[in-house]
Amino acid sequence: MTALEINDVRFRYDALEALRGVSVAASAGEAVAIVGVNGAGKTTLLNVAAGLLRPASGSIHAFGKPVGGGLRHRMRGGVVLVPEGRHVVTRLPVEDNVLLGASCHGWRRPPASAIAFAYEVFPELDSLRTRRAGALSGGQQQMLAIGRALVAQPRILLLDEPSQGLAPVVLERLAASLRRLRESGITLVVVEQNLSFARTCTDRLYALAAGTVRFTGTWDAAPADLLF
Repeated sequence: MTALEINDVRFRYDALEALRGVSVAASAGEAVAIVGVNGAGKTTLLNVAAGLLRPASGSIHAFGKPVGGGLRHRMRGGVVLVPEGRHVVTRLPVEDNVLLGASCHGWRRPPASAIAFAYEVFPELDSLRTRRAGALSGGQQQMLAIGRALVAQPRILLLDEPSQGLAPVVLERLAASLRRLRESGITLVVVEQNLSFARTCTDRLYALAAGTVRFTGTWDAAPADLLF
């Protein structure tokens, strides 16, 4: 089954056409990378899928149904964004940041199973529950941002540059966690410039350049000049 289908999406920032008829699809439980240089349209595409931006044309479907509304509406429908830069609430402890993931559903407290799953995927956070998020390392903050998203109970998880600024040893742990999410049945769409990291945690890729898809396929079939 196709989990996410983005069809012929166009988006413009004033005079700049950032997306020029982009189409992307991901099957249920699949992990797909969106790669390209800065300005290729990667983050714009993810923000359109998440409901932060409204496209000029095109359509988006999740599990065969049209997707509309803004960010919170799409989160309630299972399409959840982990933004670039993490955006954790630095003055709050880890456990409160995790609980914020359920705010899109209006819950005072999310189901215990959703909380438990977040800490199961990122057990390092369990021992840091009372620590202020601002005192965490960059890798721990990235884990927290994803853990918070998991409490929203996503079926499709959109991740924008999750490897940004992280040390290689942290990237190995993060890649293992993303593979764990895929095994649980969550569909992943990962925007990345770090190709080696993206290759470790995704099945195939779409390469964007100047707002268009220039290549789609497996990593083994990707051209040497992938970022064009």
